[in-house]
Amino acid sequence: MKNNKELFLLLLLLLNFCQLSKAQQIRDYNVVWTSPSVNEAGNMPLGNGSLGSNIWTEKNGDLVLYLSRNDAHSELQRLLKLGRIRISFSSGAFSNDVGFRQELDLSTGSILIRGGKKGAQIALKIFISADAPVMYISGSSEQPIKIKVTLENWRRKKHQLNLEELASTWVYREGAPAGVDTWESADQVMNRKNAVVWYHRNAYSCVPVHIDQQGLQDAADVIKDPLKNNTFGGYIAGEGLVSVADTVLQSAVASKKIDIRLAGYTARTETVQEWNKGISSVIRQALPTEKAFRQTGKWWTEFWNRSWIYVKNANPVYSETYVLSKYQLACQMRNEFPARFQGGIFNVDPKYAYYATDVREKNYSADYRFYGVNYWWQNLRFLYQPQFAQGNPDLMNAFFNFFMDRIPVFEARAKRYYNASGIYLQECTTTFGLPGMGDFGFGAKEYSEEYTKDIWQQALEMSVMMLDYYHYTQDQKFLKEKALVWSRKALSFFQTRFKKGLDGKIRIEPSHGLETYWTDVVNDMPSVAGLHYVIGELLALPAELTTREDRANWKEMLASLPELPRKKDADGNQVVDNAQFYKDKRTNYEAPDLYCLYPFRIYGFNKPNKEEVERAFYKMPNPGRVCWYQTGIFAARLGLADEAAKDIAARSTAHLKGFRFKGYMDSPHDWKPDYDGVGNMMNTMQEMLMHCEGDSIYLFPAWPAQWEVSFKLHAYKNTTVEGVYKDGQLQNLKVFPESRRKDVKVMLNKQGAGLH
Repeated sequence: MKNNKELFLLLLLLLNFCQLSKAQQIRDYNVVWTSPSVNEAGNMPLGNGSLGSNIWTEKNGDLVLYLSRNDAHSELQRLLKLGRIRISFSSGAFSNDVGFRQELDLSTGSILIRGGKKGAQIALKIFISADAPVMYISGSSEQPIKIKVTLENWRRKKHQLNLEELASTWVYREGAPAGVDTWESADQVMNRKNAVVWYHRNAYSCVPVHIDQQGLQDAADVIKDPLKNNTFGGYIAGEGLVSVADTVLQSAVASKKIDIRLAGYTARTETVQEWNKGISSVIRQALPTEKAFRQTGKWWTEFWNRSWIYVKNANPVYSETYVLSKYQLACQMRNEFPARFQGGIFNVDPKYAYYATDVREKNYSADYRFYGVNYWWQNLRFLYQPQFAQGNPDLMNAFFNFFMDRIPVFEARAKRYYNASGIYLQECTTTFGLPGMGDFGFGAKEYSEEYTKDIWQQALEMSVMMLDYYHYTQDQKFLKEKALVWSRKALSFFQTRFKKGLDGKIRIEPSHGLETYWTDVVNDMPSVAGLHYVIGELLALPAELTTREDRANWKEMLASLPELPRKKDADGNQVVDNAQFYKDKRTNYEAPDLYCLYPFRIYGFNKPNKEEVERAFYKMPNPGRVCWYQTGIFAARLGLADEAAKDIAARSTAHLKGFRFKGYMDSPHDWKPDYDGVGNMMNTMQEMLMHCEGDSIYLFPAWPAQWEVSFKLHAYKNTTVEGVYKDGQLQNLKVFPESRRKDVKVMLNKQGAGLH
């Protein structure tokens, strides 16, 4: 018994040591500053997945922050900040570099700030509860101080948007006809004793205009309006703080204790009073500070222990970018609405970061962002694809639910415009499932935006992601209620939208080769490859999880598909092509010919005839390494370690100029900070390390031999793989469950990792 007890204590000690070791590795990437910031370009991000904040200190000693949420949509679907809050301390402790230290502590999801001369220092701990939309600002001062908290609200009047601002809605990116409302209502401040409570309540919704203009009156009942009565705002209160104005709280007496709470809340309610009850309940039920901090720290510790990649013997910025990107996405992925690639919830005043038109001198607020907040499929997917291998199924719920909930809308559009059944999902989707009028076109009979019309494979890509979710989690309920439901409808659209040619094969026409080839396109590679791959994946599922009718239909459809487009190159070699027929005139920078490699795994380093794709890879007209370019993932799936490494290097060093936080990344094509680029980078790095297919788990298929790495990643069938690659050897390989060890294929050769 004594020996068993000693063994138990030893195991417990080892477990605690391992946890501390992992926590220490994360703390190596904490962000530390030793001086206050000049303006909001010096902000740090904080979030709990639902509520987020940009936080900075200024030279005058004030602490300033934005509050934001993914669901704070205005009448015109702009994603508005909840507000900006300024906190002033009478001692001015943060007004200079003396004793100043600001740290983003990743292991606890908190920001720690201290500053001031000895004997007059202030120390703050700022975090957002993992379980409620409440920010805590707590701490102490070595001497009694007074605190002033001010809501700096720039939306105190009804605002008519100008043409440039309408472009930032994207629903009316080219303006709107007379008689169409294009204004946003003013925020309101409630009369509350010893608290600041404010809200924005949508006075109308732009959704009815979209329904009417797109000829979908008969489907109005299935088009849910997330803008109608949408109400969002905040609540500020603190120990010892009393009201001195409707937007100002101040200490009644000087005190050494600092305890401020801020809630950010959104609800679609029939009355303002209902919203007020909701946010009041959030504040009332908020946990005591230390208990909330412990629970929040526990959530972040568990999050970091799910997976990791720490690269050695390479530029340290590679791991830093990976870690800080992973953190930022986790800060904004537990809301009802998916995260946005174009600035996310951390966008700031465009005078500090802008894209497209230069609006720095226009006096716009942090509510402005070019591209609006529509969901652009090609960009959005890169935020969510890395979550599989990171082991974050909980962060994918909003993504899948968003599209599943709008199936009736996608079906209504397929029927209305093409007399087809199934899902019609276009590239750019509003929060209510329709394209914005700027893309559809006022007076148009169907979706008319010239770059993205006649692109069809988006729904097939979603099928792949849903089927991958099943492969990773083995969640049969998800498979039956979501993945199979979606996939049936995605295939049905192709069956009923396109006719068969004289050869008895489906002829996909009209079509585009993504946004790049528009003219005379027939049987584009993304659609053809998507159909082949998705049907193959469905037929490979265990028969008991599908129906006999399904399998008969899938087999019949598979037999009716055209072959993958191929051509002979100048040397007479077979090479994949963009479409069966098309006019070779490029209008954008994509590589539709390589969609048979990614997102559809028809070719790869482990497949026959990979040279057919490799030739196309090396002849890409625009092998970009930013934003939505897929060059790195293409390289990883071909086993080209050196090419994939170039992608990691380019993306990890593209820091947003002028910003202190090195996790904010620049982009030549998107609003800033850019999140599809870093999502793309994370996905590339993970595929360089591990590739899953069927029962096989391939390790190091495209990993540079000189990069040492410690990693833990998730694989198919609820499997985790952990190890260290050092000195050309794989060390400490751990596979859970152990029964899956036999399926791991370690791709090491005399030169080390990867196929080279």
